[in-house]
Amino acid sequence: MKLTITSGRTTVENAWGLSSQVTWSGDKRRAARTLSYRLAVSQLDPNLPAVECPVGAAVGFWDDDGSPLFSGTVVSRTLSDSSPAAQVTAHDRGMYLSGNDGTLKVRQETPETAVRRLCQEYGIPVGELAATGVPVSRKFSGVDLWSIVTTLYTLASQQTGKQYLARFEWDALTVRERSDREPSLVIRPKSNLLTSSTTESIEKMVNSVGIYDQDGTRLRTVRDQEAVDLYGLLEQHITQRQGEDAGAEADALLREGGLAQTVTVSCAGHTALTTGKTVVVRQSATGLSGICWIESDKHMWDRGGYTTQLTLSLRNVMYTSQSGGELT
Repeated sequence: MKLTITSGRTTVENAWGLSSQVTWSGDKRRAARTLSYRLAVSQLDPNLPAVECPVGAAVGFWDDDGSPLFSGTVVSRTLSDSSPAAQVTAHDRGMYLSGNDGTLKVRQETPETAVRRLCQEYGIPVGELAATGVPVSRKFSGVDLWSIVTTLYTLASQQTGKQYLARFEWDALTVRERSDREPSLVIRPKSNLLTSSTTESIEKMVNSVGIYDQDGTRLRTVRDQEAVDLYGLLEQHITQRQGEDAGAEADALLREGGLAQTVTVSCAGHTALTTGKTVVVRQSATGLSGICWIESDKHMWDRGGYTTQLTLSLRNVMYTSQSGGELT
């Protein structure tokens, strides 16, 4: 692994050798990935080089094969007179999505076009943006950029039925379709699986959707009758805009509101296991066998080695947002 720290005109190339308890993590609900570590900074030990790692320093992180994993900025540093190490936390450029408010009008424009226009205004580098081909309309006033991006792609998802993931890859914002077409790592007992648990819940279930017009008249109901019979009626109402069909939105609510099954696993570390990707889990003790979607990931390097903790879902459900308002 390689960790660099750049402060001013000085770059420390061997910061990995001075670091311990390194954690690299991400979550589909958060705009930024995080890198945290303890950095040896004792000025009393002449064998330790003086390394500057102030708030605002640039941090780069690479895999053993040279693949770039993280590019970000130090957002906090804790120094203590009782410890020879500083606790450092850095975020990638996603912090500028969640930390900046934007005002934007989108009128019959695809999310990919609107997001590119928004990022250009704020000087945010853009990589590949999933092409939806779906025109949407929305107005945002004083809404953080992360919510704008995720809302625009949520509106597209309601029409396309596809799921999307926004994240920074190195220093550029990308939005990709969440797909299971890429090869998936297999996690299994007596190989790379350390621990696992499975939780089932209906706390956020939606098994019936009432579709209403703008005058409050019920137009129709879309329902998962089997789920209603099993768990009782759990209904949500939506308003259908004039000239549109809210059927796809209702279907998405039923799909996302089904029986939630969350799997938590700890396994031998692998940097390919990041939020939004898929993994195949084989665990007969919990009856789990098949493709799971990574909802959050946490990679940890310490003296005990390298391990990865994952929160998984059996359903491909994107992070959704409903900020802004109707454009009149």
